[in-house]
Amino acid sequence: MALLVACSGSEPATTVEQSATGSIRQDHARFTVITPTLIRLEYAADGVFEDRPTQTVATRPAATAPFTHRVDGDALVIDTRTLQLRYTLNSGPFSADNLVIQLKRGEETVRARPDWSFAPQPGNLGGWRRGLDNERDPQPLFEGMLSRAGWYLLNDSSTVLMTDEAPGFVARPTRNGAYQDGYFFGYGLNFQQGLADLRTLTGAAPLLPKKAVGVWFSRWWSYTDPEWREQVRAFQMRDVPLDTISIDTDWKRVHNALGCVVWNAVIRAPIDDACSWNGWDWNRDIFPDPDGFVAWLHAQGIDVGLNVHPSIAGSDPAYPAVEAKTGGLMNDDALPPCTLLQADPSTPCYVFDWTQPAQLEAYFDLHKPIADTGIDFWWLDWCCEGARAQAPGLSADTFINKAYAEQHEAMGSRWPAFSRIGGSFQNGKAGADNNGIGAFAEHRYSIHFTGDTCSTWELMRFQAEMTAAEGGIGLPYVSHDIGSFLGEPLAGAECNNVINTNPNPPEEMYVRWIQFGTFEPIMRLHSHHGERLPWEYGGRAEPIATAFLRLRGQLVPTMYTLSRVAHDTGLPMARAMYLQWPEYEAAYDYRSQYTVGMDMLVASVAAPGDPATIEMWVPPGEWVDFFTGEVLTGPAEISRSVPLEHYALFLRKGAILPLQPELLTSQHGPQDNLIVHVWPGADGAFSLYEDEGRGFAYREGAYQWTPLRLQSAAEGTCDRLTIEAAQGQDFPGALASRSWEVYFRQQEIPQNVWLNDAAIPSGSGTPGWRFDAAAKRVIVKTGVQNTDRATTVAVGSNGACS
Repeated sequence: MALLVACSGSEPATTVEQSATGSIRQDHARFTVITPTLIRLEYAADGVFEDRPTQTVATRPAATAPFTHRVDGDALVIDTRTLQLRYTLNSGPFSADNLVIQLKRGEETVRARPDWSFAPQPGNLGGWRRGLDNERDPQPLFEGMLSRAGWYLLNDSSTVLMTDEAPGFVARPTRNGAYQDGYFFGYGLNFQQGLADLRTLTGAAPLLPKKAVGVWFSRWWSYTDPEWREQVRAFQMRDVPLDTISIDTDWKRVHNALGCVVWNAVIRAPIDDACSWNGWDWNRDIFPDPDGFVAWLHAQGIDVGLNVHPSIAGSDPAYPAVEAKTGGLMNDDALPPCTLLQADPSTPCYVFDWTQPAQLEAYFDLHKPIADTGIDFWWLDWCCEGARAQAPGLSADTFINKAYAEQHEAMGSRWPAFSRIGGSFQNGKAGADNNGIGAFAEHRYSIHFTGDTCSTWELMRFQAEMTAAEGGIGLPYVSHDIGSFLGEPLAGAECNNVINTNPNPPEEMYVRWIQFGTFEPIMRLHSHHGERLPWEYGGRAEPIATAFLRLRGQLVPTMYTLSRVAHDTGLPMARAMYLQWPEYEAAYDYRSQYTVGMDMLVASVAAPGDPATIEMWVPPGEWVDFFTGEVLTGPAEISRSVPLEHYALFLRKGAILPLQPELLTSQHGPQDNLIVHVWPGADGAFSLYEDEGRGFAYREGAYQWTPLRLQSAAEGTCDRLTIEAAQGQDFPGALASRSWEVYFRQQEIPQNVWLNDAAIPSGSGTPGWRFDAAAKRVIVKTGVQNTDRATTVAVGSNGACS
């Protein structure tokens, strides 16, 4: 421990202490340098500092970053090389008057004076919203960590502390005097560093199971077991991939005095669907053999999740056990039976207080017999019930989503929670107080299900913006209802129930929804009884939508790799433009476009017309239209005409895009016969990630990376793709050899093609190559190659690549 003592005339000496853990303490203030761009700021008038984990910071990161400190006149100065902090000695709680942190924002020097009042911070780029239920227009977002100011204060002062004892948290202790606990992010224009710091502070996002990044299908519809099988076969017959189904609330039924007839107060008619809302058993009338049904889905290669609403009917056979364990639950009188659906009033409905350990345990006890059928995950649809997890400083969604993630792990499933996120539950919105801080922990536990929307062009465009913005709270996994839940609102009608909408969006809008979902982190078709499958539309929509669903299936290796990158680095899968080009004003203006990874540019086509006209920004460099081959050069703001058969999808020159063949469903583990598209004209690189695709062996290092490098010589004299040897540990399903098919895009017919530096013939043989003149691409088949050594493929002028 080092001491600095400053003396000024007859004033008493001021002592500054440095601990071995990277902290500096001056009287009632403590500063911890976590990284050169991240400092913890803590003030305790009672001299008691806090090192226990919070809901935001579950594991205290090591503070090993180098820094210097000194006393300069009446101020303590801490210098990390990137940040310089000045705090006036013995001046009390942190304020704009006694604390300033200097940093560089590009060429500009910024002096940040953080405000601790939870007031909106300057220049914030937005980050999250609990949901978009019943919305048709763009909505304001709560703060994320990224700001055009170049810095952000994450105020964690009143967030609950996490414990190993039930209920898993305690409120912050009562303080004798002022207390402040926050984290200063000073990234300047290096937003990627800011996200890396957020990961360092708050932990990593989980690695998704591979099935999660394929094609999902869901519908609020009472399909029977045979009808579900028929739906799966419909995908298979049409060669449309399907990896995951999430079964809405219809899989279960409520037991009440009316049998299974519930009155819908909105349409004033009895409907069977409502029977499923708050029961806790499979509806044996439509699923007579749940174990066999789930086993059949798994045999088709499909993961399955079930929707739950957190309530229970008093007549449910499981309720007596709940009552015995808890002594009784809360009766939700406000919305009988916990929903907008009016049921038999003689059947009370009960909801849970998850902060009560017995109630939380009883709640998950209800899940166990159903989970034993072998399902893969739960879909928590907490929208309309009075269940709660209210405590000072506790974010309710974050608390219950953590519990669901832990339940999945106990089931042996890698799936995170699938639910709404981030707030205390107050009329469906995040609380205005510190409870909303929990959103900064959601990435550890959740795929964000954004809820029940209407279908409008404006909302489709906003959902693209929201996907990218949620990277600002570290959340890489966002799932919108592709096609929308409610459909297109009728003229003059509100977006709040199915009778106010056309449940099936018009053909043009439906196609654009499918295209939008193709490049989202999660591609999940879902609706309130509406039609979301291509063959339900027919006409022009069917072949176009089918082609894009197949493309999404092919993108699985790339999307799965990006999930691993998100886990490792904190970078989201869908990346706002300012993450790569923060110095360009247009990067902040065009919020409904983003990159998938580094080299794939997607601009939202949320506009009517065939072709549709959109305004977009082309970032610096050369970008090739995936569909037409046209080259755009940026930076430039342009109008773009996009026919219905295409989307605004561009690959940077030098891009490498691994695809899998068109399959009915993805393998859990590595796929053979991978197809690699490359866009010459610049050098590029991509590392392909592979593991078992499920389970947790990856945590012990059971995975492999395969680096791919593109070298592109001037004027097309030689373009060479090197597929390096796989790096990492062996795992079940790892491939000792595999075949590759390489597509060199934007090419003239080459004089020669080489495989491992030996010329190979043109034609249909393997290895061999052919030239597609219409598409201007060279297609090379390598045949079987060992994965423990490099494979090179080159095209170009005679002798130039030898």
